[in-house]
Amino acid sequence: MFGRLIRFAWHSVLKNRRRTVITSLAVGLGLAALMFTDALMVGMTEHMIDQTTNAWMGDAQIHRDGFRETGRITLTINEPDSITEILRTDSIVDAFTFRIISPASLQSTMEMKPVTMIGIDPETEPTVSMLETAVDSGCYFGGDSTDLLIGYKLAEDLDAGLGDLIVITAAEADGGLSSNLFFVTGICHFGSDDLDRYTAFININTAESMLGLEGRFHEIAIRFPDSELGMDESLPFWSRFSICGNKAQGWATLATQVKAMLNMTRMSTLITAVILFSLVVFGIVNSLFMSVYERMYEFGVMKAVGTRPGTISVMVILEAFWLAVISMILGSVMGLVIIWITWNTGINFGNIEVSGVIFDSAIHPILKWGGIWIYPFFTLLLTTAAGVYPGIHAARLNAAEAMRKSL
Repeated sequence: MFGRLIRFAWHSVLKNRRRTVITSLAVGLGLAALMFTDALMVGMTEHMIDQTTNAWMGDAQIHRDGFRETGRITLTINEPDSITEILRTDSIVDAFTFRIISPASLQSTMEMKPVTMIGIDPETEPTVSMLETAVDSGCYFGGDSTDLLIGYKLAEDLDAGLGDLIVITAAEADGGLSSNLFFVTGICHFGSDDLDRYTAFININTAESMLGLEGRFHEIAIRFPDSELGMDESLPFWSRFSICGNKAQGWATLATQVKAMLNMTRMSTLITAVILFSLVVFGIVNSLFMSVYERMYEFGVMKAVGTRPGTISVMVILEAFWLAVISMILGSVMGLVIIWITWNTGINFGNIEVSGVIFDSAIHPILKWGGIWIYPFFTLLLTTAAGVYPGIHAARLNAAEAMRKSL
């Protein structure tokens, strides 16, 4: 009996092929748009996380408690040797590097600019950040204590070029001032205004001697196997290294504006899904009501010969099911094709910076397994469910009135 109803519903769907095609295309386009939007948001999220962690920050950082809030150069990491030993044996730590951070002023022959001076370890820094690959002209650190890397915007502000002499002045830990001569050996291009205009990089050993911080550091930047570990607030890593007055934090805590953007992205995807699914439901309900009113005489005859109301209701719901199947297939195919095309070409938003995240390259949609089945499944489920109300309406038709109205 049920098999006959399924076949009958299929033939009913094919009776008005134009309406079936139009309705299926409308629902399918909604599904394809939703699949593409989700894949694009996933790609954008991956890009934001990658830019946040790989450019400079790393997946996690360790500071002395209070250093990030005050920037005081005397707040160096406690027990750096023991922290280093634990980091080397930690299974989730792929790499780490030490940094010294201090406000300073840079003076060229033409200009003077306030910057953040960062002392880095030339050997371990490339394992955590993109500093080495960001060198656009000149070269990375060559081992000389006077090597200096600056951003291209800072170079323009100082009217300085490769090989030019720069004087860096910074406050020492004991309260005095220290000035050293440096030569610009490399000019970097990060794409971030903070790094390109307001940051200067020197050798960590030189920074130690300048500030009187022999053997002490302000920051340990850490690389995990998976950047998403930096979002896991339950990770034991944070409590394990938040000891001796130090504080370990993931990138999601350090870059709260980026985390807020990620949450906003997820919420916008959810809102888009709700809107599109609502349109799908209304479209299917409208199409089925049109089918019911076109077949008033047919339903009237069925009621007159003793067909049960539940059978008529199930038949209309099965019609909605077949529309859902056709729409799901069309939408999934269109969605996959659109995602494949844009994955190959990418979508370029131009060279922009939003909340410290640089969009200087094309965004490639990423289709995850959940996006392949969740949206088509809900399309099938909701489209079929949309047939319940028209089915109930058809089941409640009075046989005599239905045949009279259709004449």
